[in-house]
Amino acid sequence: MSETEKPQNDNTVQANASTEAPKPTQTFQNSPEDAKYLVAEDNTVNQKILGIMFGRMELNYHAAWNGQQALDMYKANPERCRLILMDTSMPVMDGLKASTLIRQYEKENGLLPAIIVGMTAQFIGLESEEQRLKDKYGMDTTLSKPVRPQHFKELVDSYPV
Repeated sequence: MSETEKPQNDNTVQANASTEAPKPTQTFQNSPEDAKYLVAEDNTVNQKILGIMFGRMELNYHAAWNGQQALDMYKANPERCRLILMDTSMPVMDGLKASTLIRQYEKENGLLPAIIVGMTAQFIGLESEEQRLKDKYGMDTTLSKPVRPQHFKELVDSYPV
């Protein structure tokens, strides 16, 4: 899917247990009430892989293609974005800036902080980089890409929403 073919609207996905990635719906407002996860990822393949993992756990999630969409979706319904999987490198607005702005918005509005998970392939296993993402950008933890099913399950189990 090219950049021009990617959906411009916020997306919500109802996951299913099949091996096929769930199809996003086009409206945030019509999404399942139990969807408490937001995936901000511009890579279609990574979106599909994460969709399969959510489906296997029978969890619904929202999808954003860039940091600006993720920020807008969070501001519109913070209670429906309790755990955010945030790619650190995306077009329009990267995940680092989006995470910083989400934390700022939470403070300004007295909101319970969401769990933000920085996803990156660049610094796999580097503790100093993981700590930098936490300290400088307000991320709670990191997840290395490519995302492994066991690591994904452990993450979701560690942060119940």
